[in-house]
Amino acid sequence: MKKRYLIAFLVAAAAGSALHFFYEVLPNPLTALISPVNESVWEHLKLLFWPTLCAAWVLSMATAEKLRLWSGFLLAQLVMPVFLLCAYYLLKCVFHLEGLPVDLALYFITMAGGFLLAYLAARSRKLESAAPWLLLPVMLYGASLILFTFAAPPLPVFRPPMD
Repeated sequence: MKKRYLIAFLVAAAAGSALHFFYEVLPNPLTALISPVNESVWEHLKLLFWPTLCAAWVLSMATAEKLRLWSGFLLAQLVMPVFLLCAYYLLKCVFHLEGLPVDLALYFITMAGGFLLAYLAARSRKLESAAPWLLLPVMLYGASLILFTFAAPPLPVFRPPMD
């Protein structure tokens, strides 16, 4: 099981990296749903959400314990954006660390942490029945990723950084 999660993490991280440029190459409303349309922190959360969701779906096809797997991944879908946003603003505002190397490291650390959390949660069996309770917040989060692409509130997290 560990090997499958590791492979899924590597493929999802690579897919997220590729998604970063998808809208730039093919700009239209459909690609805007899954790919960042600007350099805002919020838009970059799509690089975590969609590849992780796809990886969970693929992994769930190969297991009989789907509820355990989904509980872990749904939890990870809620924890990853919170971690990334907190770490990003902590690094930027407190430590004055920013730039492409920092952003890339933060992306891969967040993605790896999410997959590790999903694996550990699924393995522990403690959250096995949590999937139905986690599904609604994850659906709302996914819907907000789409909605705020087209109607972003005037908050810093939704604005591209000023250079």
